[in-house]
Amino acid sequence: MSTSEHVLSIPDLIAKKRDGLELSPNEIQQFITGLSNGDVQDCHVGAMLMAIYIQGMTEREICSMTMSMRDSGERLSWPNYRGIVVDKHSTGGIGDKISIPLAPALAACQMKVPMMSGRGLGITGGTLDKLESIPGYQTQLTDEQIVQLITNVGCGIFSQSVKLNPADRYLYSIRDVTATVPSNALIVSSILSKKAIEDLDGLVLDIKYGSSAFMKTPENAEVLADWLFKVSELLGMKTCCYITEMNNPIGYCIGNALEIQESLDLMKYKQGHSADLEDLICEQGGRLLLLTKKAQTIEEGREMIRDTFKNGSALQKFHDMIIGQGVSPSIAAQLVSNDENAVQSILKLSDVTHQAISTQKGYVQSIASFNLGTIVQRLGGGRLKSTDKLDFSVGIRLLKHVGDSVQENEPWAILYAPHDASKRYPSFLDDLNSSLVVSLTPVQPLQRIYKILA
Repeated sequence: MSTSEHVLSIPDLIAKKRDGLELSPNEIQQFITGLSNGDVQDCHVGAMLMAIYIQGMTEREICSMTMSMRDSGERLSWPNYRGIVVDKHSTGGIGDKISIPLAPALAACQMKVPMMSGRGLGITGGTLDKLESIPGYQTQLTDEQIVQLITNVGCGIFSQSVKLNPADRYLYSIRDVTATVPSNALIVSSILSKKAIEDLDGLVLDIKYGSSAFMKTPENAEVLADWLFKVSELLGMKTCCYITEMNNPIGYCIGNALEIQESLDLMKYKQGHSADLEDLICEQGGRLLLLTKKAQTIEEGREMIRDTFKNGSALQKFHDMIIGQGVSPSIAAQLVSNDENAVQSILKLSDVTHQAISTQKGYVQSIASFNLGTIVQRLGGGRLKSTDKLDFSVGIRLLKHVGDSVQENEPWAILYAPHDASKRYPSFLDDLNSSLVVSLTPVQPLQRIYKILA
């Protein structure tokens, strides 16, 4: 700390931010360091978070906060793979399983993908929760295991360890109980401090808006994307931000085990796999290849990713990755096989099913992703509180997408439910059936991408 800078007490730092003044990089560093040395208590954290929530932060403050959080623990380093280390982060959405096929597809393109992912928040499913529906899959890896996985396979999808960014883990736990989660400054520093730990050469950020997204309007999503883009550039990370629609589910499946099955269907390039899921993965993966100059155009990048699904190389990388993260070779082999009975026996979907029936003839105008995410969550496929144990067998399989034709009394979705569904959520069938909006006139297929910041 500069000798010319007067050192304030922690309460004085809180008061400075409360009064709308800018904290210096050294003052932010002092506060973050105090989280681990005992100078900062829970009451201080709550007060500072609320001051930031109300007053906001400048670009310099957010950048300093991000770097201080990044440096609060250990960091990954890839000196032998300079130029090819990439990752993607999404703000979360219903049916968003993009990371699961994307990481192995990028690895099949000779990229290195140390993907530090999270668990579900509210009604949105978490990538780690989905992968844990595979028996034996380990999300908690040591730094040595991460390095070995990235070296030998090229990709890994794992959780934040206790040694990586402890400041973010602590701050987030307090944000969650102090009503300060919806702060752009805190969102940006939380996301980018985790990504900065990974020592990346390229990063894609997917900021979603809509009824089941954190940002409800494209304008709000654009503000957050602009902050993420600017701070990423200040940190020296080549970044592209996508702003995408999240009023309707991504792909055909919602729920942990079902989304693994859908991801496998794409990696096997099975007939009938979700086109909108494939297109989003190819777009975002292709962008990472373009950012790192492994593709000359976005079109070339998209096709490079698509080819890994067509030729089976992404599926092979997925097979190797899950073995590297604890899955037995026999289970991994069955999952990547064409034996659908074997796949379903491993993923153990519920044997209790309910059909959602269209009440009129026409065209699918929208499918309320918020409703469907809520149903899956309340039936045990998501958490209502942090200690809840997930029921991986719960989920919803859509039979229709936006723009498809539908007949009166035709099924448009299948719910895989627990035996006590009516007890857990008495109105689940009514809410399921009311989630479909039908138009009498033709509807254009959904356009997911609203804007790209690159």
